[in-house]
Amino acid sequence: MKVLSALILLSIVPLFVACANTDSHAVRQKMLQPVIEQQCQRELKSSKVWHTASLLLSEAKQKNAQQSICGCVGKNALKDVSNQDLVMASVNEDSKNKVVRQAVMNSLTSCAQEVLQ
Repeated sequence: MKVLSALILLSIVPLFVACANTDSHAVRQKMLQPVIEQQCQRELKSSKVWHTASLLLSEAKQKNAQQSICGCVGKNALKDVSNQDLVMASVNEDSKNKVVRQAVMNSLTSCAQEVLQ
């Protein structure tokens, strides 16, 4: 199992090194976007503000608003994240979790305000 993990890591590392330049910011963002959107969904569902705001919405409108908000978060969350942090997030699970949480929290409020206005 260790050998398989090492082989997988050795085959993936060159890909991440190749993606280390500034032109690859979009590639890394696309890799993390689904994770960011999932984290956004979790944050929304646990938010007291969301619970209060969604009381006035039908279930269909709640789902639509959640998708719109988390789509916005997924597209915008990593704009202020450095390339170095993105590279670390690509190869380290703890770094990825930290970057995702911070990115979601930084953009969630502004995206929710845009969608819910």
